[in-house]
Amino acid sequence: MNAVLHGKGLLDPRTGLPGRELLIDRLGHALVRAQTHGTLVTLVLVRGNATMARHLRDAMRADHTVARPDDDTIAVVAEHPYGSGAAIAQRVARIARTDTGWHTSDGGHKVHEMLLRAEDRMR
Repeated sequence: MNAVLHGKGLLDPRTGLPGRELLIDRLGHALVRAQTHGTLVTLVLVRGNATMARHLRDAMRADHTVARPDDDTIAVVAEHPYGSGAAIAQRVARIARTDTGWHTSDGGHKVHEMLLRAEDRMR
């Protein structure tokens, strides 16, 4: 099954983590759940390589999505009941030892808005 997912570009070939397409899908579903259930979604972006991506996957909660949308970016999608998302971004920054860009939504944003806002904060 992983060979099929790698072949379609859904998984990053170096880490086995979700790639860009799977990240977009998971973020979209998380936003729908947030809007439906009255919760929040935080997207955190950080610069890093495959080793850092695997390290983040091991360090984050099992229900957080850690993805590698491109060769030098790692994304974390976290669903949570309250808060600004700052604590999640701080945890990622502490683990990765670098700055992050992040954005939190109650489900009212589109996937690409989330990505753009987090990217803008990462610069």
